[in-house]
Amino acid sequence: MSTEAHSAAYTSAKGSISIFVISIGLALFTSAYETAVVPLLGDAPTQKYLNYVVQGSTGLALIVPRLSTSKILLLLGTLTLLAPYASYWVGSYAARLGDPIQSPLITHVSVLAPVIYLAVSLAMSIDARLAMLVLAANALQLRPLLELAASLLPFKASSTTIFAVLGSTPIIIWTWLSISTDEATLRKEQGTRKHVQQIRSILPMLFPALTLMFPGMLSPTLSSPLGSPFESSAYPLRILSTTQSTTGVIVVGELLPPPVENSTALHSIRFLRASHSILGGVWTDNKIVTIDNVQPLTDEQGTPLGDSIYSAFVLQEAARLVNSTPQGKTGTWENALVIGLGAGISATAFSQHGITPTIVEIDPAVHDAARRYFGLPDLGQDKVFLEDARRWVGRKRASIESDDSQEIAKYDIVVHDCFSGGGVPEHLFTVEFWNDLKTIMSPEGVVAVNFAGKLASDASRAILTTLLKAFGQCRAFHDLLEPISEEQFYTDFINLVFFCSTSNVPLTFRPSVKEDYLGSYLRHHVLSSLDKREVNIHQIRGSRIWSSETEEKFLLTDMNNKLNEWQRDEALDHWKLMRELLPDVVWETY
Repeated sequence: MSTEAHSAAYTSAKGSISIFVISIGLALFTSAYETAVVPLLGDAPTQKYLNYVVQGSTGLALIVPRLSTSKILLLLGTLTLLAPYASYWVGSYAARLGDPIQSPLITHVSVLAPVIYLAVSLAMSIDARLAMLVLAANALQLRPLLELAASLLPFKASSTTIFAVLGSTPIIIWTWLSISTDEATLRKEQGTRKHVQQIRSILPMLFPALTLMFPGMLSPTLSSPLGSPFESSAYPLRILSTTQSTTGVIVVGELLPPPVENSTALHSIRFLRASHSILGGVWTDNKIVTIDNVQPLTDEQGTPLGDSIYSAFVLQEAARLVNSTPQGKTGTWENALVIGLGAGISATAFSQHGITPTIVEIDPAVHDAARRYFGLPDLGQDKVFLEDARRWVGRKRASIESDDSQEIAKYDIVVHDCFSGGGVPEHLFTVEFWNDLKTIMSPEGVVAVNFAGKLASDASRAILTTLLKAFGQCRAFHDLLEPISEEQFYTDFINLVFFCSTSNVPLTFRPSVKEDYLGSYLRHHVLSSLDKREVNIHQIRGSRIWSSETEEKFLLTDMNNKLNEWQRDEALDHWKLMRELLPDVVWETY
């Protein structure tokens, strides 16, 4: 091979590697950007038009005249280093518009699009043909693979750290190129001018160096973990804990009593937040009232805790009131399984009633928050499993089926509550999952399944259809204060709990008694009014006539599952509901 050919091959290989590195960097940046804005914008709104913005920015870079490589590197590095501030502040102000479509679009176009445009322009300046092949299709194609690889690593890099590393790299390259370009000039220069030229070339390195050493300096969010509780100066809000974890940023906060008496603002609440969703909460301070002055539950520090702010978690406890099964007739419930812990309201109540709960929760930070701040007792390591429920249930089924003695205890009650961020994980609602779950339940055990959404939606119909297919019978109850109107079936976001069983005897519930309430007025209110809360399942289905074709459409299986697709629009409604429920400052402080 001639020297020229060898040089050309080397240049081509160097260009290919450079463009591949840019592609990896783009995927990393986009993933870090998503992580940064989801607490403000929610997962579903963030995702809705993200790909379109990425593709549009990529296409623009392919046709619009580009800057010089030197300017691209400097701008790209600067914008990436500033991304933590830009994503937070633009996302915060855009979210205040209260529009789940416009708010993310404004943020994407302002923060994400310029970085993608510059990165693709950089790739084009290296090798236009190769860049078009690698980048024009979709800069997000590598992201799922990178996220899978990241999940296997023993450490987790924060989005701020990723921004710091990605932003520093082009500025380092820019500095190196500047020094190399000026080298010949510097040899001829003498004295002060030479030193000024050297300093000018190296000066841009100072900012990246600081961000690499102290990545937190660029983040406007709270440090994780918090050294001490943070109190907002702009609002009666205290943050007790914040952790970037498996399902997003997990925050425990408190809305404090207002400084002005007779204020109409929501207050005296401790809440558990996962990104842009409230997983649960309890009343605090003067909102704590108990029946007959029963001693209230306390957290790890001995702080009194009141009733749940959500009725749905108490409604799940009605599984104890089923009296049509052998366990229910005698009240001998022994083992409960809680899939999706939240603030631990139902798990704690089962424990207080002498029922041993086993917890399966995917996010360790959620379990830690429930233990420290919401009164969940220490159940022991053999009763807490911090992993995906599908994998755990499958493993438990295999264990039971391989045990010839059949002495493994099965669950009399299962509470299944995995709602977060406006939807539920579709792989935990298939008929295959429910069939696995049945094998680890007592023959006539009861499962309480929480779902929130519009009752007349395809998602609600699909969940009910699949539960009926798996268990044979279900009854449904809502958590509202008033009966549901016909209009609300189509318009309102409603919490619904399905109670299902494989029992041949129709499910019935005994009247609640004082011992069921644990000194809670909310439990008294909810459990004593079950008959007024029932929802006719035929109304959810939309018809009393259910054909095999209709069942095939709505039956959720591992091979045919459109639940995520059906939930997308409802997730946007949930985002708006969350913004109406709590003031902006709550969502902007984490």
